[in-house]
Amino acid sequence: MRIPMHETLNEEEALLLKTARSVSKSFGRSYWLEKWEKKEPPDELWEEMRRQGLTGVGVPEKYGGSGFGLMGAVLTQEALALEGLPVLQFLVTHFSRHIVLSSGTEEQIRRFVTPTCTDGKRMSFALTEPEAGSNTWRISTLAKKENDGYVITGQKVFISGAKESDLMLLVARTKRYEEVGDKRYGISLFVLETSDPNIKMERLDIDMRGPEWQYAVYFDSVRVPAENLIGREGEGYKALFEGLNVERLLIASIAVGLGDFALSRAVDYAKSRKVFDVPIGSHQGLQFPMAKAAAHLEAARSVIYNAARLHDQSGRGLELANMAKLLGSEAGLEALDVAMQTFGGYAFELGTDLINLYPILRLFKTAPVTNELVMSYIGTHVLGLPKSY
Repeated sequence: MRIPMHETLNEEEALLLKTARSVSKSFGRSYWLEKWEKKEPPDELWEEMRRQGLTGVGVPEKYGGSGFGLMGAVLTQEALALEGLPVLQFLVTHFSRHIVLSSGTEEQIRRFVTPTCTDGKRMSFALTEPEAGSNTWRISTLAKKENDGYVITGQKVFISGAKESDLMLLVARTKRYEEVGDKRYGISLFVLETSDPNIKMERLDIDMRGPEWQYAVYFDSVRVPAENLIGREGEGYKALFEGLNVERLLIASIAVGLGDFALSRAVDYAKSRKVFDVPIGSHQGLQFPMAKAAAHLEAARSVIYNAARLHDQSGRGLELANMAKLLGSEAGLEALDVAMQTFGGYAFELGTDLINLYPILRLFKTAPVTNELVMSYIGTHVLGLPKSY
């Protein structure tokens, strides 16, 4: 199936996409499902990505990365999803280290970012808490200054790949919510080693039909040296939302990639499956919804690419990143719905492997930020409407 937006890529970008897609195709969807069934992380895939330089995409070469900027990370994430591999570990690793790249010191970048490129180290991101939910300012995990470092106590939830990661970028308060007037302040960022014995993890009973898991994470007086503080104490919100901007684009990239994966299977099936002696794809009742889904995927992809390029050129693009997340998550789910309708009853048979895509594509309308909050942002910051919450 042709993807018109891929024709807009320059020669280097097209080669990167081809390389990443070749790696994902060599493992394939069957590998992903086998790992899920065995409850094993996809370590072989990650190692091959490291060997091919893909784990370093989006990081400048001077830090051991492969370059290509945010656009490269978007293409890598999309290429994996185009073959049915929604690798969340790349997503959380990249946007976490992006925050370190944007706000960390040279020493911190070489300590925490370079190993994710050269050694295949993985990073997770810990923000969400049970009580705070989408109200980021209400987090209560506390980093108390003590001697030459901090002591961290608290709890996080829905932390993707926490146990499988080597490092964790933690969002904590260095001043309690009640102690500040402007609630954005008092937020600080730290890099922790997940091997710390005072960090406990509990795998959540969430089945995303893939070999990656979410965890509740508990911090019991975890001691962190001062040099692990990223940026200025109490002002982490600036770097935090820079990273969440990147996260939205990578989420959208997975959604459109998986949407195309599902739609391409539906196209093949609609060409070969005959009812009343003609291929079902010749009927407008199926052809038109498939055409509309393809158009919506391309529209979302266009916004994703434009947002990534704008960010690489100027550091801006928050409005487009939010639009990309909204459009991408909805387009991906629409494409899956059309594919399932095309397959009819067989879409619900596990061996057909369409219903397996539903949990993660549906998730993207809800997490890591709900589409309702995204629309509130667009309404306020793009349309200029009064704040709705």
